[in-house]
Amino acid sequence: MRLIGRVFTMCVVLVALVIVTGVSWNFFALRRLRAQNPPPGGFYMVGGTSMHLSCAGTGSRTIVAEAGSGEDSLTWILLQNSLSKTYRFCSYDRAGTGWSEPQPGVRDALAISSQLHELLKTAHEQGPFVLLGHSLGGLYIREYAQLYPSDISALIFLDAATPSAYEGKAADALGLGQATLRQLTTFSFPVWAMEVSGYARWKHLCSDFPPTLSSIQGLFKADQCIPSQDAEQRYEASALPSDEREVSNLPGTLPVLVLSEDKSPVLQTPEAFTTWNMLQDSLLRLYPKSYRVIAANSDHFMQTDCPNFTSDQILAFLKPIQDESVVYGKTTTAPCR
Repeated sequence: MRLIGRVFTMCVVLVALVIVTGVSWNFFALRRLRAQNPPPGGFYMVGGTSMHLSCAGTGSRTIVAEAGSGEDSLTWILLQNSLSKTYRFCSYDRAGTGWSEPQPGVRDALAISSQLHELLKTAHEQGPFVLLGHSLGGLYIREYAQLYPSDISALIFLDAATPSAYEGKAADALGLGQATLRQLTTFSFPVWAMEVSGYARWKHLCSDFPPTLSSIQGLFKADQCIPSQDAEQRYEASALPSDEREVSNLPGTLPVLVLSEDKSPVLQTPEAFTTWNMLQDSLLRLYPKSYRVIAANSDHFMQTDCPNFTSDQILAFLKPIQDESVVYGKTTTAPCR
């Protein structure tokens, strides 16, 4: 019995040693990656915590980009490099994502929009702004426009979600029903353990690296396998019911550009594609001064999958429109490139 007890104790000690070694390696590996790959831009105190904002370029307009769920400022690198040649372009990390520290409290559209407003104010960025929202970021820029209408001159929805995407038959068709939301909001101990222990980093199990972002591979690696970012994604998903109530469906008067995909692997059924297309069209009805362009053979992440298409369409949208009747309310298609 004593021998069995000793063997058990040695196994426990060995396992503990492996875990401590992994946690220590992961801590210093991430610290080294972040030291070697500092993000562009600066850091500003908002609500007592540090937030990361990156702005580049000058021009008559300032575009402020809001990423989708699980994304941060790195998703905008290609568009920022392109559009900052003509306009000022700002990308940022929501609290708890990228290089921004987590913030306490509910992570709904109201909190996120208020913090972005304070961040831009603290950084002395001058509006009115053109807000660009991808996916879930589409809800957040609508909330911002409701809260601070005088700050906004236009909205750009990049394959953006609408409140209806998360409720009723539309949610079921898109695979975003209650079962999916429960999965998105549930803490996963195995995932957490693999990230904290360094196993996920060692085995490269975190997000796939987009080939189009090879120029920032170091930054991308420094921004992966971080449990606090997974937590922020869960908190944002938990707040979706609040977002549905907060985001208004009242018609808006702002000029709006709707850019949509047509071939995402997420839309795996004809019903899902039809539903997503219907939701994209609903934005045209909500904003009379709007038009839609579909990127042929594109994916959901158009900012990295179709950067030239997206940049060209935004540049065309921000130019003065000579005949509104020819443009507004229309849907056209252009090649993804």
